[in-house]
Amino acid sequence: MPDDKYSLTRELTDYIHGVRFDAIPANVIARAKEAVIDGIGVTLSGYSADCTSLIRKYIGGLGLDGKCTVMGQGNGLPAEYAALANGVGSHALDFDDTQISLLPDRVYGLLTHPTTPVLSAAIPVAEEVGASGRDLLAAFCCGVEVACKVAEAIRPYHYQNGFHSTGTIGIFGAAAAAVKLYGMDKEGIRHALGIAASKSAGIRVAFGTMTKPYHAGAAAQGGIVAAQLARMGYKTDPEALDGPWGFFQVAGGGVDPEAIHGKLGNPYTFVDPGVSIKPYPCGSLSHPSMDALLDLILEHDVQSQDVAGVRLGTTSNVLAALRYPEPQNELEAKFSIPFCLGILVLERHGGIEQFTDETVLRPDVREMMSRVTPYLHEGLEALGFQRIRSLVEVTLRDGTVLPQEASSSRGTPERPMTREELAAKFQDCSQWLLPDAAQEKVLESIYALDGLDSVSQLTSLLKG
Repeated sequence: MPDDKYSLTRELTDYIHGVRFDAIPANVIARAKEAVIDGIGVTLSGYSADCTSLIRKYIGGLGLDGKCTVMGQGNGLPAEYAALANGVGSHALDFDDTQISLLPDRVYGLLTHPTTPVLSAAIPVAEEVGASGRDLLAAFCCGVEVACKVAEAIRPYHYQNGFHSTGTIGIFGAAAAAVKLYGMDKEGIRHALGIAASKSAGIRVAFGTMTKPYHAGAAAQGGIVAAQLARMGYKTDPEALDGPWGFFQVAGGGVDPEAIHGKLGNPYTFVDPGVSIKPYPCGSLSHPSMDALLDLILEHDVQSQDVAGVRLGTTSNVLAALRYPEPQNELEAKFSIPFCLGILVLERHGGIEQFTDETVLRPDVREMMSRVTPYLHEGLEALGFQRIRSLVEVTLRDGTVLPQEASSSRGTPERPMTREELAAKFQDCSQWLLPDAAQEKVLESIYALDGLDSVSQLTSLLKG
């Protein structure tokens, strides 16, 4: 255990200040490039979502101009507002990656969405300062590592009591990426983290509404603002994460310092325990069940008209988060077990085109949802929440029951997406804004990101 004088704020500061591209392991850089591909893809996919359009309308009314890219549009903005727009877009469809927990009392898959707030902050700041691809990758790896380790260390109370960690903790990752790209000293970094602690926000009551994506955009924006203020000399308590009034105690009821002490970059969360890339644009807690159901449907060639019902036995954390039994729009559908399973029975696919208001309200979809029954499975509940566990049972009209247990999905470290699957997801996300040739060029540029002299060589391809 660290001694009584140990400071989490100081350890995070020392780590951020010391990060260098050449010291980051090659497998971490490779994994980071995949996260950048996925992050840019889901940002493009959310461009036309109502919440993103309204954010762009709000920003447009401010009469701002800058050189930082809003993905999908031509005109530039100051870094913090580009981060806000991109961050909302990236989380709009709930298609962005998720952190996996190490500790058994944390909730697997629910710690944070690490890439969205960090990448949404890192790219515009990289454009602002004229950074190279290597600079961007180093800052991105640093920011994701900070966000993930903070999310791991804060007590489970934080999420379980209703905080949305993508907003509340994503801001620290965004700030870490920004201070790296600004080249700030240790004093500036400590104050940036402290300012971020005071700007941390996001509550889970917003799930299923436009405000959930706003949490991610606000975290990206807030991280940049915190870094910019500290860079100008703005001060706060230099131990703002520690002590009885510090972030960990106030927002989480405490902290497990061993989750951070000596663990930053050792190993990187990107590779151990890993970060999951989502196969479906909805809440990650539904994904193992969705994959299990789809496997059953394809293996047994199940036709929708032959299905009498689908039962899903799962744990209380899954049932609590996926809380809409009769969703009325696509935002609620992302957190609805009846929709997520019912649409697979009907269409054998659960992509962007399925998660629309029109689809949710279709009579055949409403009828199929009525055949899906979620329930608390006491046996799985007793095993704990370190995995997303479920039992899917499809009952056919002839009385046949097809069961399938689930605890992982495609995109997890146990079942990582292939390069081809990742490219297919990127294509699905970006097809409305980028022609095929541009999609290929973006993928090539990201895989070669560490060889780019300027991040603008990538962002120039993303204007739509």
